[in-house]
Amino acid sequence: MANEVTTALGSAGELVAAEIVSRLVIDAAYAEAVMPPLVRVADISGEGTLTVDFPKWPLLAAGDLTEGADLSNTAVNTASTGVTADEAGIMITVTDMLLTSSAVGGLEPYARELGKALANKIDTDLLAEVADFNISVGATGVNMTEANFLEAIYALESGNAVGPFAAVLHPIQVHDLRTALASTTGAIWGGPSAPAGDIGAFASLYGVDIFKSTNCASVNANADRQGVVMPMGNQSGLAYVLKTGARTEFERDASLRATEVVVTAIYGDECVNTAANGGIAVITDHE
Repeated sequence: MANEVTTALGSAGELVAAEIVSRLVIDAAYAEAVMPPLVRVADISGEGTLTVDFPKWPLLAAGDLTEGADLSNTAVNTASTGVTADEAGIMITVTDMLLTSSAVGGLEPYARELGKALANKIDTDLLAEVADFNISVGATGVNMTEANFLEAIYALESGNAVGPFAAVLHPIQVHDLRTALASTTGAIWGGPSAPAGDIGAFASLYGVDIFKSTNCASVNANADRQGVVMPMGNQSGLAYVLKTGARTEFERDASLRATEVVVTAIYGDECVNTAANGGIAVITDHE
């Protein structure tokens, strides 16, 4: 009988299965990724290029004038940083025996794990770019403190950074900051002690949204963790260039009696503004 929907390679059934798995991968990747929603994003998925140039305007200054005297011209020379997208991906091989005997059932659980892996790769790459910022707060081998957090905010403000701001910190940095706040006299809370609920949630502090990520880079020979406090969105000094999102393909290996699940994406990441108004690195003791 012709035109059956089967699971054979290249059939409608195989393509539908790949689409379902691809959607699960994409959903998991979006759910797990912390950084892309916080940084500057350029979507070039519909353009015939892999590179985006991010311009940076010079700081212009006006001056006093003398009546009857002609103005002199001020040159406006913009600089730019190019970000090129390239490939990243992961492949797993799921045997027929596993699919037919596994209690988890089907490829769906593996698809979600592949999505998480891709999200972690994207976050790790973006957070590694924090090292390029010109200014850092904290000290190697020393726990993060409230003073470090306030110093980072001040550095952004004195650099004329445009808010709102966000912080991405390693869980050990968040823990140290919580511990430091819990031991204060409560001055910042307006009461005798810090409310336990506020410390537990720890979603925002001094108007800065805080996000935790275990993908914050390990630096200084693994002595420290490197977090960041930065403007959000288009004002961020970190940029993410998206060429293609997660794409999933199946490749049948009949002699192995298994199916290879290949997930790829094409993206780029870079620190496109290293100045204080782009972001501040937070370098404190490793866990």
